Order: sequence, then C-alpha cells, then structure tokens
Amino acid sequence: MALIALNRPAKLNAWTPRMMTEYRDAIERANADPDIGSIVMTGAGRAFCAGADIGEVFNTQIERSGNQSDPQGNRRAEDYLGFLQRMPKPTIAAINGAAVGIGITQVLPFDIRIASEEARIGFFFVRMGLVPELGSSSFLPRLVGAGRAVEWCLTGRMITAAEARDGGLVTEVLEPDALLARALALGEELADRPLDAVRLIRSLLRDNAQEPDLGEVTRRESDALRLAYASPQHHEAVKAFLEKRRPNFGAVRAKTP
Repeated sequence: MALIALNRPAKLNAWTPRMMTEYRDAIERANADPDIGSIVMTGAGRAFCAGADIGEVFNTQIERSGNQSDPQGNRRAEDYLGFLQRMPKPTIAAINGAAVGIGITQVLPFDIRIASEEARIGFFFVRMGLVPELGSSSFLPRLVGAGRAVEWCLTGRMITAAEARDGGLVTEVLEPDALLARALALGEELADRPLDAVRLIRSLLRDNAQEPDLGEVTRRESDALRLAYASPQHHEAVKAFLEKRRPNFGAVRAKTP
C-alpha cells in the first residue's frame, strides 16, 4: 500500500499544475511497483486541498491570456481521467480537512472516499465565475443524485462531512485521529484482493453505471467473467479454498505478465 500526501500545508495544499504532475508521478510509480497493491491519498496539515492556488493558477492565467479561457483545459481533464482509468490499482482518498473546487473534483474518480469529521467540502466554481471540471459534472450526479449536485454547485456552499456521507459522496466519516489509520487499513484490505478481479470490477462498475442497454451490460459482464475464470488468481483462490488456507495472490501476480 502506498501513501501519497499533498504537501503544501502553509497554503492549505492549494492546487498547482506542479502538484498535479508530482502526485500523478507518485500514483504511476505506485502502480508500477509489484509490492504495492493500493494507493491512499491525503493532505498534509489541516486541509486536504483548498482548491486551485488563486495567484499561481487563476491570476497567472488571466495575465497571460487577458481572460479566463483555458483552451487546453478539456485536454488536460481527459488526460487526467484517462490516466486514472489506466492505473489498475484501487485508490482511496482520506479527506482530512477542507476540500474545495479541484481539491474535491480530483478525487471524485477515486474508488473510495472517506472523511474526517473536520472535513468540509465545497464545489466553489460558481463563486469564481467558473464551472466544474475533471469530469465532475458527470461523476457528482452519479454519486449524489442530480438534485444534490445542482444545489451544491449552484450555491457553492460548504458541505459538512456528515452531509457528504449522507449524500453518498464519502462512505465513512471518522474522528480526525482515526482517519489515516482507517484509510491505511482499508488500503491494506484492498491490496490483499486479487488485482485482476479488482481491475475488472472497477471497469464494469465504471462502464455500466449509466449504460441503458442491459444487453450491453451483460455482454461486458460475460467478457469480464471469461477473463476472470482464466485468471491465475481465480485458480489460486479456488485452490486455497479447497486446501483450507489463505490465498497468496501476490505470488501469483508476480508470475503474471
């Protein structure tokens, strides 16, 4: 299990392009390491990520272009979402404090989000005369429903951790001192699962969540099940069950190209 921390505590971990580059590199290295089975991301200090750095991102962009347009924004968003989808290992966001704007949208594509009781979440885009990005206009309604998504985004108000849990944005809310320990334990639990099955399950849930054609849903499931049946990790699970022992998925994974 790998732990990644957004580490600009003096700036409440305000997002910059350099931060994105560095944590993407950390995620990529974790996925390439056969000894790592899952990835946990949190924030250093009292915030998770207080949104984009106003001076370094927005003001710099205005000074360069003379307006707020960002012709490369869509390309960057597609690249980030494609990057996360290509990475096979499960991701967990441990939201320890304020998560605002891109501070929350960057982890909507993560597999699991848990939060501290002190976490506060805000989709502040409307306050800055902007709109949601990084695919969040799709992810957020799927997670919390269209009604909540519209209200949260149009008011731009801060949402408590309890409201985020009740809405489905996070799955657990914990005492601040217990958050990281729970995230790491959850990461270890997921790291112990067969990676081939994890990858296939994540792909099915992502692709079928909004698929109206049940025939296409079952076709994807059949294709994935065919691959799963052929997986050495499935064979190891069956063998371990019959031999009344814990499966050793790591050893099997190491032999799988």
